[in-house]
Amino acid sequence: MREAFLRWFEPSAFSPHGFCLLWEPGLIWLHALSDIVIALAYFSIPLAIMAFLRERRDFEYRWVGWLFAAFILACGTSHVLAVVTLWQPYYWLEGGVKAITALVSLATALLLWPLIPKALALPSPAQMRQANTELASLVQRLERREAELLELTASLEKRIAERTAGLAAANIRFETALAASGVTVVTQDAQLIYTYISKGELGLAPEDFIGRTDAEVLPPNAYEQAHALKRGVLESGKPARGEVPVGGQWFDLIVERLPNGEGVICGAIDITRRKQDEERIAFLLNEVKHRVGNLLAVAQAMLRQTALNSDSVDDLLERFGLRLRALGLSQNLLLRPSDQPATLAEVVEMQLKVYNDPEHAQVSAQGPEVMLDPPAVMHLGMALHELATNAAKYGALSVPDGRITLDWHVQDGEVSLVWRESGGPPVRPPTRKGFGREVVEWAVARAVEGRVLLNFPPEGLTWELRFPLQT
Repeated sequence: MREAFLRWFEPSAFSPHGFCLLWEPGLIWLHALSDIVIALAYFSIPLAIMAFLRERRDFEYRWVGWLFAAFILACGTSHVLAVVTLWQPYYWLEGGVKAITALVSLATALLLWPLIPKALALPSPAQMRQANTELASLVQRLERREAELLELTASLEKRIAERTAGLAAANIRFETALAASGVTVVTQDAQLIYTYISKGELGLAPEDFIGRTDAEVLPPNAYEQAHALKRGVLESGKPARGEVPVGGQWFDLIVERLPNGEGVICGAIDITRRKQDEERIAFLLNEVKHRVGNLLAVAQAMLRQTALNSDSVDDLLERFGLRLRALGLSQNLLLRPSDQPATLAEVVEMQLKVYNDPEHAQVSAQGPEVMLDPPAVMHLGMALHELATNAAKYGALSVPDGRITLDWHVQDGEVSLVWRESGGPPVRPPTRKGFGREVVEWAVARAVEGRVLLNFPPEGLTWELRFPLQT
């Protein structure tokens, strides 16, 4: 058996290659051209594989491609040498190339079998088409979902924009209302550190409050009251309210705990004007009580003095009524606001207008503007009333041709007021001093801290009052 197998490899058993030249030329060219075409085809395949591997660097089994390229390249080379050895005896070279081809082919075959299960696991074209169909359907669903999401996003953005615009408008209304109301809104955390203030106060800008405590921005007395009020609200959770003086201002402080319990929100209303009004009202009430007391005292003195100089009850009623009227006219001027003091011209006009008929004026008055304080208004009005009443009964106003001139001027800080009568009956000095004379000669001088000169020349009474100019 062994000898029979070895006889296949005995050189004497082979015909020499050179005898192939005895073949028919057609047969030789058939073998040569076929090997050349096969070699060219084999050489083109490795080039295609190498081009694929160069472009697809992510290919997982690149080594398999390189093995196939080497195997096919070796096969092509062996076919080229088969053509060469038809004419040249390069048998060892041809055999070496075939040996290399055999090794590469064997290695490729051995390494290819383990890849078959993996290759079988790859999806078939039908499966790929089905997967592509499902993927296309999924893409369509995702595109529809994306369109819905885009529509929903646009709707949400629109609603957010509307809400944002609404919040901005509400914030503007809130800030406008705060500015118009005079209320300052403040929030503080659990440590009573300022976290928000709607506007500046106490000469400080809003940013000067943020991050600071009451102890850093308020005077000591105001801090103690405000801190105690806020701390009480934090501990009890119940709203509280109090009036806190801060320097020259007053604030009505309303404090509530924040919903999360981590601080307080405060509303501070500037009530300085109200406090000032309350003080002014209290002052005015005291002034009213004082003036009423003075009026009652004056009315009582007028009644007593009028009664002493009256001849009858009717005479008393007439005189006392006229004097009360004059006192009332003076009081009308005193009831005006304190920033509008009465003037001397107003007192003169108020007391003498009843005696001055527009068609037959018997009284003339002129002089610069002179301001009077309340006591001067009341007593000067009473004095002018007494002078006019006396003139109507006994003096210049008792006859149609009588005249009264009332002039005043200011010189060296002193006011000089002169009453002159003319054209009336001859004047005779009075034989007794009544209440009227005390008013024009003593009471008015004392009220204005001045002096009075009263004369009774026959041609007409003269009365002059000099007093310091009031500021």
